[in-house]
Amino acid sequence: MKITLYGKQGHAHTVAFKNFLRMAEVAFDYKDISKDEEAKSHTRDLYEGQLKFPTLFVDDEVYLTPTSDDFNNIMKNLKLRG
Repeated sequence: MKITLYGKQGHAHTVAFKNFLRMAEVAFDYKDISKDEEAKSHTRDLYEGQLKFPTLFVDDEVYLTPTSDDFNNIMKNLKLRG
């Protein structure tokens, strides 16, 4: 399973999602869209020119601006616990 999280330093959902993944000891890639130009450009492509976050990628699935409840359901479906 490949997990990538696009977010921004200090953003509440980004911090919470990163903490969950770390606590679950799940390998994931994190890209800060304020520092990573490629991630920023990809984000604009995903959101029709807008810069929104977080964005979660799990294998071939893309979750656009998931809420905490969305994220928890995704993790539950993946059978991951933080």
